[in-house]
Amino acid sequence: MYGSKDPLSSNTNRTMMSKQSILLAITCFIAGMTSESILGAFSKLSLVDESSFGWSTLRVTNSTSNDRYQRSEGGYTQQLLTSHSTPSRAPIMEEIIPKNQQHLYAPDKLQFNVTRSMLRQSRPIIGNTERLHLYIKKLHNKQCTTVLFLGGSVTGGHHAKGPENAFPKFFVDWLNEVYPCFNTHDGTPGKHEMKKTHAQNSQTHFIHWSMVSELESIDLTFVEFNVNDHFIDSVPHALEDKGSLMGELNQYADCWYTEAILRRLLLLRKPDPIAIVTFNADYVGRSWATFPPYMDPVKARQTLFRHNEEPIKLWMSALYEIPVFSASIWMLPLASKMGIEMQFNKQFNLTNPYSTGNWHADICCHPRKEGHKILAMVLAYCMLEEEKFMLELEEYPSEKVEIERDLTLEGIIRDPAYLSPDEETLYIQNAMDKNVDDIDFTDPNGQDLWKDLVVANNGWSWFADNADKDKFGLIANEYEGGVHIALSVTGGKFGLVELSYVMSYENFGVSFAWIDGTNDNKIEQMCKKEVTKKSSGTSKKDKKYQKLIAFWDEKASVPTVQILHDKLEEGETKVLHICLTPHNENIQGTENKFKLLGVRLY
Repeated sequence: MYGSKDPLSSNTNRTMMSKQSILLAITCFIAGMTSESILGAFSKLSLVDESSFGWSTLRVTNSTSNDRYQRSEGGYTQQLLTSHSTPSRAPIMEEIIPKNQQHLYAPDKLQFNVTRSMLRQSRPIIGNTERLHLYIKKLHNKQCTTVLFLGGSVTGGHHAKGPENAFPKFFVDWLNEVYPCFNTHDGTPGKHEMKKTHAQNSQTHFIHWSMVSELESIDLTFVEFNVNDHFIDSVPHALEDKGSLMGELNQYADCWYTEAILRRLLLLRKPDPIAIVTFNADYVGRSWATFPPYMDPVKARQTLFRHNEEPIKLWMSALYEIPVFSASIWMLPLASKMGIEMQFNKQFNLTNPYSTGNWHADICCHPRKEGHKILAMVLAYCMLEEEKFMLELEEYPSEKVEIERDLTLEGIIRDPAYLSPDEETLYIQNAMDKNVDDIDFTDPNGQDLWKDLVVANNGWSWFADNADKDKFGLIANEYEGGVHIALSVTGGKFGLVELSYVMSYENFGVSFAWIDGTNDNKIEQMCKKEVTKKSSGTSKKDKKYQKLIAFWDEKASVPTVQILHDKLEEGETKVLHICLTPHNENIQGTENKFKLLGVRLY
């Protein structure tokens, strides 16, 4: 069973096999067999006495496999192979997917054929695997575990008919089948558990960190922000001037927030150190569609990575020695290698089934249901490959120098590359501070936690406005503007007030935010005045009323954040006001909305 010592490592079994081998060799010599015949006889030698171990192992009888390990019902067993073994393998599907799940991964249930050579490319960064090995040992010990998925709409199964058809569920179903577990409190059969958050990218997870820190248990986490982090275009949380280049490259913002998330995860204990994997599940497709009405070819050539954040994820993961599993690293080259026309013209799907037009359910970045099974296969394959390496390492320890150890297991972490000392203190060390107030309007079950903070409301409602009814927020929608809401807020240690809201390409407008000591809207007339990107909407004496612009040109709806100029003293309670201004000429669409996602007080 899992966790048992490899049968071939037993001295008794080695002695048994040695005696069998000597006896067979003598018999062959006496019989005058040729060298080829002798090798054939050895290939029929059973290396493991199955009855001694109570599990169903694979024999090397007439073996044509060159795998060092073969999966059995109880785990991986080593097999000794001669140098004359024929290099041939069973289909990769049969190797990684248990029999009773293979019908779910049949060729007609997948978008395209997945080969072993494709999956081999899914480990671009090996990283430090000590945490991953500790997690695999929990599986071997039949311990039930909690797997946390941090991601956006791809992780949520958007355009795949929801979470039931998304790769997190497929992976955890696989995990429960391959690694059965038992509840520690009573020894009864249990299940590995899946957890997900309702934030969308590294910035919003940074903001609503309590979704992670307040979980009771986390054993393994997959961080999947390869698509959504492209839409982070600034670092409003910066406490120092990051230079002019930062404002031009969203990749810098990605580095900053990715580093913050990785540092928080590495220091978190739930209750053990968490095994962390960066998972690059998909890529932005439309940035490769260089034809109307999508990407202008000149602008496309001006982008650094065609809006693909994978190089950033590889860089940051390598720096922090985080293992990376990736589907996009081999999918994107296969999709585009026959040219842009075949990448998007659906009539060529039979010619190139790996095309972006075939892989995505929309012009952005969302796999179909069948594609999510391929993503689950990538995770399964990478986990099994790491398990095989771990078992081999136990059998044949390799040399390691002291510096190769995972020092973060002892709480020792490298100096940040992008966060300043003040940012490290505030956002990393202080992230564990339960006194930081996080008012989260995205939590489907969180209304009772904030409803008493609303001290005035004229025209705002809390609901989920997307098709899947799972993206909640505090929403105003009024063409003429003027609608107002007021929240009681109390200053934190650093006095910062942070607002997160949705930015979209159509039907979203402009709001004002300010802090004062009254529940009333003192600028009602200003809230009914049209405001554009160019016009301030305020006079010089009214600069305390901060403009929140919720529209942009990018065809995507994503969260963004602003930190208010006004600060609060620690423990000081005042009123935060937000009012929606009227629809203006810059807004695409006939609606005029504003969707508040949360308020955080540092």
